[in-house]
Amino acid sequence: MELNYAPPLYQQAYTEFKKLILTGQIAPGEKVVMSKLAEDYKISRTPLREALRQLQTEGLIVQDQTGMKIVELNKPDFLELYQCRILLEKEVIRSIVTIIPDSDYHKTDAVLLESKQAIEQGDAFRILELNTQFHELLIQHFPNKRMIELLNHVRSLLLLYRANINKKTKYNLEIYEEHCGILAAVKSRNVERAVQLMEDHLLNDQKRGLEDFS
Repeated sequence: MELNYAPPLYQQAYTEFKKLILTGQIAPGEKVVMSKLAEDYKISRTPLREALRQLQTEGLIVQDQTGMKIVELNKPDFLELYQCRILLEKEVIRSIVTIIPDSDYHKTDAVLLESKQAIEQGDAFRILELNTQFHELLIQHFPNKRMIELLNHVRSLLLLYRANINKKTKYNLEIYEEHCGILAAVKSRNVERAVQLMEDHLLNDQKRGLEDFS
């Protein structure tokens, strides 16, 4: 008999608050008032505190002398984080092209298919999730776990910026096509082309994100 367990309450709260932040229903810079959240969502302080701690770890919530608030979009931070991401992810893709097993391609193919469907449906949050999954499926094969941790931390800190890019529907098909090109280069075991396409993709993402600061 298979047992089905509901996610812990803090995990449910984390997922809900993260979606609210990434879809803009809670605005950048908005203060996080724990008592109001606890009242609105009928949740006790302990699971709420754990959910907020996870969001702080991901960089979506920051704390200063005035309390907790949703992270605000900042151009210097954005540029520094993208510089880190480009350097790290290029090295990751360079290494994984020759070692990723053919048997894993069905996973990335499935994610790309779902991405196209989400684009057709205009589901910005689902598109963000699937775009994230695409990169995660590639980088999971990289043997240096510390570099993966660094890259995942940078990608977490960029999450709100990337969510903002995905809200611009004019770019969703463009991003999808860039992902298809990267995967085709990986499948053909063309290291230099895969690295170049990944760099082009991330530079394009940086350019798309910079529109918010013009």
